[in-house]
Amino acid sequence: METRKLIFAALAGSMLAFGCNRAESPKEVQKDVADAQQDAAEQTSEAREEVANSYGEGQEQVAENQYDLAVTEAEGKHKVAIEACEATSGSEQEACKARADEELAAAKQRAETLKPQ
Repeated sequence: METRKLIFAALAGSMLAFGCNRAESPKEVQKDVADAQQDAAEQTSEAREEVANSYGEGQEQVAENQYDLAVTEAEGKHKVAIEACEATSGSEQEACKARADEELAAAKQRAETLKPQ
């Protein structure tokens, strides 16, 4: 009886592990990408508004808001890219997500140059 439980647990665990890298249907990916694009556009718009509204508050506040805008844009692009990666499976999906993560890290590093000192 105990052996059956262990086998069942191992099978369930492996199914969960392998299920994480399965490709989604094109229709589902398209919807998820569209949702991510809409969210990114809304957040970017809000961040742009913050930059525009901060011009009367001093250069440091403008620079901080520009940094926030750059990070917001990078995170939005990252979310879209990750959703697009769901169209692939297995190692291709993992590589796609790794590239998206690297691009996000690089964009955040570039944004650091905008931060007020």
